[in-house]
Amino acid sequence: MLQPQAGKTGVMRAKAGAAFLGIGVSTFWKWHSEGKIPPGIRLSARCTVWRREALESVLVQAEGVQ
Repeated sequence: MLQPQAGKTGVMRAKAGAAFLGIGVSTFWKWHSEGKIPPGIRLSARCTVWRREALESVLVQAEGVQ
């Protein structure tokens, strides 16, 4: 089971988020459009980031499904 790591906070762009989840970037964006990944934080017109905690919750939910 994934345990949130104390002190490990921050934000990730799509490429880093996809690597964190172990999926491809196109799958990351597909899951985003399907609502499987929480909405990101829009920094500019071409830059969206996700909080590490939000992506960890996706992994925890995925573990519960299996």
